[in-house]
Amino acid sequence: MLTTTDLTVGPRGRRFCSALLDQVLDADGPAAERLGQVRFWAEYHLARERGDGVSLFGAGTDPRPVPEPAPPVTEVAAALDAAFATVTPSDVGVRHVLRALADTTASAMSWQEPDAADVVLADAALAPVVARLATAWAGLPAVRSVLDAPRGAPQWSTVFHGEHGRHPEHGEGPDAAGRALAAWRTALEDEVAAVRPRDRRRPADAAVGGSWWSTPPDGLVTTTAAHGANGPVGLWAVEDDFGWERAAVAPVHTAPGARVLVVDDADDWAALCRRWSVDVSGTTRRHDWYHTTGRDGDWVTPDWAGVAEEHDAVHLTVLCWLRAAGTAVPVGAGAASVIAGWTPGATVWLSDPQPAPGATEDWVFDDNDLGWHRA
Repeated sequence: MLTTTDLTVGPRGRRFCSALLDQVLDADGPAAERLGQVRFWAEYHLARERGDGVSLFGAGTDPRPVPEPAPPVTEVAAALDAAFATVTPSDVGVRHVLRALADTTASAMSWQEPDAADVVLADAALAPVVARLATAWAGLPAVRSVLDAPRGAPQWSTVFHGEHGRHPEHGEGPDAAGRALAAWRTALEDEVAAVRPRDRRRPADAAVGGSWWSTPPDGLVTTTAAHGANGPVGLWAVEDDFGWERAAVAPVHTAPGARVLVVDDADDWAALCRRWSVDVSGTTRRHDWYHTTGRDGDWVTPDWAGVAEEHDAVHLTVLCWLRAAGTAVPVGAGAASVIAGWTPGATVWLSDPQPAPGATEDWVFDDNDLGWHRA
């Protein structure tokens, strides 16, 4: 059952609450205008204070406008509350939810500091109004159908044009998963072995980056649930996406008895890491994950080759992603891990033979509707 806490405990859940309000708010109304103004100036001044390198540009004869003063966070909270008072929660539909989830996923950046909007939403002064939003959204059927979809729902794969170009032909051979996982583990072991003592001595906040994601390797079939004419979640919610506008979608036939490891919250992720993990404390993940979580210490990432020895797939629920993505998840013995780079609700198939896709459909992104449609 979806709860208020599910949508307020983590940065992605809070961002979703705000994003869904934006979806149903009358963009031309005074409440939306006021909210937009105070949020803009609060985030602008915060970004300036952090040295994010933001610039302010005007229009027409005022190319360099004078910034308005930074509004107190209580003013942002009041504007958010006033905007919420103008909407009818029951008007929320599945497409609103998918757009909000898409915006929330696009703003997840697990290789750098949280953006100013995330920081503002995490302020204690906003907690009461964000909780009111979360309570309202959590009770809606459209929200529950996407965020808390039933287990065992039919699965669909999504391949964006320009990403891999086409759907793999039934996993590209009978041992495709095994080869992908073996190559991934070899590359990770080489990365760890290449760590030098001076790498470990670098300050955590050093401007060093590299591999930051904690997902299984590319080349494995990945699926998500679909929502009728709106298509699968995998069309909408992609971390670090490249603005794709065309995709091929196909139903995927999965074995009824498949051994699927379900990760539904931070505790599940921690248990996974305690059972199968690789110490990546000396790699560039230390710096990327420090920037995104503020934590300096030992880090581990899941050993997906090890997971594949006992499970056919791993499923990260949408709720787990909203609750815990981008946070430092304590694993034990002083180590932590980060859920980074995941599509919420994704199931990644780890064993051979890979599940077979059915007939593909072409989908296109509509810039006017800001959503996906069948071509």
